[in-house]
Amino acid sequence: MGLVKIIVALALMLSPSIAVADKDFLSGTGDTWDCGTDPTVNVNTSKGTYVFKGACKTINLNGSSTTVTIESVDELNINGASNKVTVDAVDAINVNGASNTVAWKKGKSGDKPTANVVGTGNKVSGPPAKKKK
Repeated sequence: MGLVKIIVALALMLSPSIAVADKDFLSGTGDTWDCGTDPTVNVNTSKGTYVFKGACKTINLNGSSTTVTIESVDELNINGASNKVTVDAVDAINVNGASNTVAWKKGKSGDKPTANVVGTGNKVSGPPAKKKK
């Protein structure tokens, strides 16, 4: 092997990977995913049950009648109907569809997440407000 080929091979092996693909769920009835492996997830299927562990950057849910449980996500995007999502910590919730339910426990970087909801019958709720004494 020539010296140039060896140098090129070493450079490729030592350089960090710059292309990162999203994790895509295109079919199936559900799965558990660790966002430490890939923090951007696309669920493009219906009638499944998914669990996302760790710190997710973005979760895009495109489908209907899907149940999702999330530990932590910066941005949650829902496009569809009759989805049920429970999330422990979230910064932004975007819902476009009908009869979706999102229950969040806390905001990641503030008291509560921002929520943009378009459609009918959607419910986005957090913990009850603390009573002032």
